[in-house]
Amino acid sequence: MTQATKSKLINALERLLEGKPENRELRKKAREGKLKINNSAVEKEAGLSVGALRRHEDVQIMVKNKSLEARAAQGGSSKSPIEVLQTEVKQLKSEKTQANKKKKEYLDLSRSHEKALARQAANHIKMVQELMEMLHESEREKAMDKVIKARPDNLIKGDFR
Repeated sequence: MTQATKSKLINALERLLEGKPENRELRKKAREGKLKINNSAVEKEAGLSVGALRRHEDVQIMVKNKSLEARAAQGGSSKSPIEVLQTEVKQLKSEKTQANKKKKEYLDLSRSHEKALARQAANHIKMVQELMEMLHESEREKAMDKVIKARPDNLIKGDFR
């Protein structure tokens, strides 16, 4: 069974490398020039379930190498597989740098908003305290009960008495 599976996988890989897959979905991708050679595509082309390559490490290595060689050939300008990988690494590093810059930008923005919110909350508390002081002592408790009953999550910390 495993030898037959291995044979199916290798034949599927060869068809993919030739750009002549039998699978309808993969054929469409090949016509559009979007066909990628990876484990999933090989399993699909072979008509096997997801994870069928799991037990065939030698075929996985073959898929990885052939995929890399195919990408090098597609890149034109006679790039070697190592150059393709170096280009990918450079691009990934650039993307990581950009992501870190955005992360820092958003973190700084978040902290400034947090400070502004804290100032606004302090102003709000102070305003509520001053309004409560304007009420007679007997009315303060009734006013606070009214506020709390209106919205139980609307609690304001402060000294109102």
